[in-house]
Amino acid sequence: MSVEDLTLHLKPQEALFLLLSTRLSHEFLESMHWQDQTFGETEMGGLLSKLEGLIGEKHSHLVDDILEELINSFLPEVPIRDVAVTDYSYPMYSIDDKLPLINKALEQRSVLKVEYYSMDREEVTVRHIEPYFLEKRYNYYILIAYCRWREDIRLFRVDRIKSVALTDDAFLMPSNFQAEEYSNDEHV
Repeated sequence: MSVEDLTLHLKPQEALFLLLSTRLSHEFLESMHWQDQTFGETEMGGLLSKLEGLIGEKHSHLVDDILEELINSFLPEVPIRDVAVTDYSYPMYSIDDKLPLINKALEQRSVLKVEYYSMDREEVTVRHIEPYFLEKRYNYYILIAYCRWREDIRLFRVDRIKSVALTDDAFLMPSNFQAEEYSNDEHV
């Protein structure tokens, strides 16, 4: 079977689902083998770009949120093991210089400006976050913080923070914040 170009007519919901499936596959597959051919990063990146262009940025963020929930819902069931670089326990960046600043921000209730690596989008974004709680789970630190970009409380793996800086901006933690709501394994 020789396939040069395919034309596929999709409804918006189908394109959204296809993008979600592709991103999920991309999270867990470095490459795919089929009939003596290997398809990897180049093909996956091209497909992701086409699908993201098709559904637009607004819906791409929806896919990001859904993907994050999906990964977080079953990731804890995967045991931490030393098998490959793609294992989610593998650290991204050194945390040694970041933990003191994070702890200082927690004490002072200071907003942090972070460059954060998103696994699902494979890009670094700049975010301003209000740190609420820091804990160690398994082999990594998790920072529970309000993300001003996402306008929601999010969990940040400290080893995915590329850079961190204290700002002069202070915040008040909500009186109803309960760390234990975010501290079980289903959120990481």
